[in-house]
Amino acid sequence: MKRKLAKTGFKSPYDSGYDDDDVYAYNSGDDVEDDNKQTFIEKEAHKIREKGKAAYFKRGKFICPYCTTKPKPKDGLYEHLMSHARGLSTSVDDIKIRVEHAALLKALGPI
Repeated sequence: MKRKLAKTGFKSPYDSGYDDDDVYAYNSGDDVEDDNKQTFIEKEAHKIREKGKAAYFKRGKFICPYCTTKPKPKDGLYEHLMSHARGLSTSVDDIKIRVEHAALLKALGPI
């Protein structure tokens, strides 16, 4: 087994020096998982901050960039957009939707 591991370059999990606690960073195109959700939130929040709040203010209303089929919130108030993001960042089963809204909440934050 050691010879095979030496050829492949992989470390054996049975070695005392094996460390599997490295942070798994999100790269564009990867699936979002529990291991890389923090780096995904950071990268998405950075993109949102670069665009600025004005990018999410259309036709006199604030809209969620991730809920494209039905604009959320209906009334377009900033507080309701934050409430929408807060709710979905904690209660949705789909991890990608959850972390996208967490990034929106982190990036836009309080006025």
